[in-house]
Amino acid sequence: MSELEKKIVLTIYKIGPTFISKLANRILENQNEVRECVKELIKNKLLERVENIMVEYKTKEANVVVKHRNHTYYKLTKNGEKKAKELEEDEFEVREAFKTYNKALQNKLDNVIENTEKKIYCVIDFPYSQELNVKNILNEKFENLQKEYGHTITLRGDITEVEKEKLLELPNIIII
Repeated sequence: MSELEKKIVLTIYKIGPTFISKLANRILENQNEVRECVKELIKNKLLERVENIMVEYKTKEANVVVKHRNHTYYKLTKNGEKKAKELEEDEFEVREAFKTYNKALQNKLDNVIENTEKKIYCVIDFPYSQELNVKNILNEKFENLQKEYGHTITLRGDITEVEKEKLLELPNIIII
């Protein structure tokens, strides 16, 4: 069982039936990854869809709230409850639900792009005095970029966002 699957099982065990976007928000994970794990947990008969129109869930005050179901809710099966009891509950803490849904946070989780891998085309202009510093940041990529030597050195080609940020920290560097 993966760490994400454990988080899902333990969270639903602690808070009761919930829907994917709320679950992803509570455990700070990408909704698509949570959705795929939920599908896998359903296949393994640890989770099931809630068929009732009304659903009960727990609040932090240990009250039980009954609510009309606007989303597809998922709950633990008997096997899921048994598995949750076997798992180590101290592995992670279940976050409190936001009073208002935190879309910005969930957006960030759902749209993770590796900045180190995202390539952007740039024109980089710098004085000869910065050549060694630029080479150190770009490493072997420096040799692959198109170069023009004039009053300054101009490079053209793809670099990563991280490399761009590091280059911008150097004095007298212009990146277009």
